[in-house]
Amino acid sequence: MKLYAVRTGLVRAGDNLVDAVLTALERQNLSLEDNDVLVLASKVVAYAQGRIVRLNDVKPSKEAVELAEKFSLQKELAELILREAEKIYGGVEKALLTLKNHVLTVNAGIDNKNAPIGHVTLWPQNLKEAVRQLREEFVYKTGRRVAVVIVDSGLIPLRRGTMGIALAVAGFNPIKDCRGLKDLYGKEIVITQHAVAEDLACAAHLLMGESIEETPVVLVKEAPLEFDDGVYGPEDLALPQSECVFMKAFKADN
Repeated sequence: MKLYAVRTGLVRAGDNLVDAVLTALERQNLSLEDNDVLVLASKVVAYAQGRIVRLNDVKPSKEAVELAEKFSLQKELAELILREAEKIYGGVEKALLTLKNHVLTVNAGIDNKNAPIGHVTLWPQNLKEAVRQLREEFVYKTGRRVAVVIVDSGLIPLRRGTMGIALAVAGFNPIKDCRGLKDLYGKEIVITQHAVAEDLACAAHLLMGESIEETPVVLVKEAPLEFDDGVYGPEDLALPQSECVFMKAFKADN
C-alpha cells in the first residue's frame, strides 16, 4: 500500500473541494486510478461547507456559562458544544466527552485549531450525504472509480495522543467481519470485526499531521480493501451502545 500526502494549501468557505484536490494532485504529478482512495480531513470538508463560526457571534446561555466555568472553557465554545452534542458525559479541563453522530468525541468535534483567530470549525453536516456527493463528483470529473473517506482525529481511552477515525466512507466496505473464520489454531473467531476504514484513517492521519502541514488529503493506492459502491455514514460504522464494552461497563459501574 502506498500513501501520498497531498498539499492543498488553504481551502476556504465556498471553495469547490473536488477541484481543489484535483488541482493539488496535478501539481504533485499524482494521477488517480480505479480503486484509489482519497482520504479527506473532516476540517477541509467543513471549510468547504462553510461550517466556520465566529465566537463573538455566539450568545452563551446560562447553562453554557456554568459549563464553561466548571471545565475552563470559553463560554461561547461551551454554548456551541451544547448545541452540537447529542449528549455530554463530563470532562476534564478544556475538554468535554460528548456523543456526536454516534461517535464519542471531544467537544462535539468543534475545534479552534487551524481555524481563523476568533473562530472555530464544526463537524461537516450530513456526513453520509457529503461523502456520497464527493465520491460521485470525483468519479464524474476523473472517470476513475475512486473511494473517499472523511476522517477526523480521535482518542482511545487511556491512551495518550490523537489517532485517525473514519467518519464516513464511500466506495469500499469499511468493516471486515471475521466472525465465523478460523484462527491459526483452528478455533472459531467469535466477536472480532476488523475496522479497516479506521486503519486507513490512522495511516492517513500520520501524514496529515496536526499543525501547519497543509496536507488535509492523502491519496492511497493498492489498499487491501473490498471495493464496492456502498456509502457508509456514522450510523453504519457505529456499534450499538449495548454492545460496546466501554459504554456497557461504565453504565454498569454507575
